[in-house]
Amino acid sequence: MRSFLALILLCALAASSRGQERHDWQSLLRLHGGDRVRVSLKTGPVEGEFQSWTPQDLTVGTVTVKRDDVLRIARYRHGGSRAKRTAVGALIGFGGGFAIGASGRVPVCFCTSRAEKGAIAGSAVAVIGAAIGALLPTHSKELIYSSR
Repeated sequence: MRSFLALILLCALAASSRGQERHDWQSLLRLHGGDRVRVSLKTGPVEGEFQSWTPQDLTVGTVTVKRDDVLRIARYRHGGSRAKRTAVGALIGFGGGFAIGASGRVPVCFCTSRAEKGAIAGSAVAVIGAAIGALLPTHSKELIYSSR
């Protein structure tokens, strides 16, 4: 029990330290030239490739903005291909469906063995898992800086 509480405390401390660094303009050190970013300004958003930054301003694409105008900076992260996400969704769906079908709790069909019931249920749920995996976005955003 103590080790579990210590783990929770460490996770909370790590999360709070990451949250604090987002308010510091120095957190832009994590960006590299060519990273695709979205900068939320007081006048509206700007998207493009990160070029450079100084203590006073930031350059994204061909646009240079003042630090005081920046509300938030997020970096796009590529999360892998759609085919990979589809395959992972299908595998997870098959595993879950197989376990449910093989348990014998759900009447899938009047097959003779649990393995056959598991295979039928797994195949049906794999289609659902593949569809969910295909619909997931292939990129996400990581918050780099927030003025608030």
